[in-house]
Amino acid sequence: MLINTTPRSPNRQRVRQVKEALRAALSLPDGATVTVTELACREEGCPPIETVVALLRPDGPPLQHKLHKTTDAVDAEDLVQVCKAWGFDVQISILAPLLQENQI
Repeated sequence: MLINTTPRSPNRQRVRQVKEALRAALSLPDGATVTVTELACREEGCPPIETVVALLRPDGPPLQHKLHKTTDAVDAEDLVQVCKAWGFDVQISILAPLLQENQI
């Protein structure tokens, strides 16, 4: 069973930073929405906290990818993995500077 709240609140600034980095790297149109959610999992064998990143587009099916770490621990390599899972070829050299801007 997934519980959509964690014992602690995710860092909102980092969530915003991840969203903005993906929007910029993928040149998303205004109608697209990126969501970043940190979830606690109580199921056996499930990591205690995971970050779920989703892309909602008006012209395509929703895309989702799970990272088995907290939002604070998400880095540019993780976002490259997310982009590849979604079918986008984005290089780390594009994402790394976007995540370093306004570093927390």
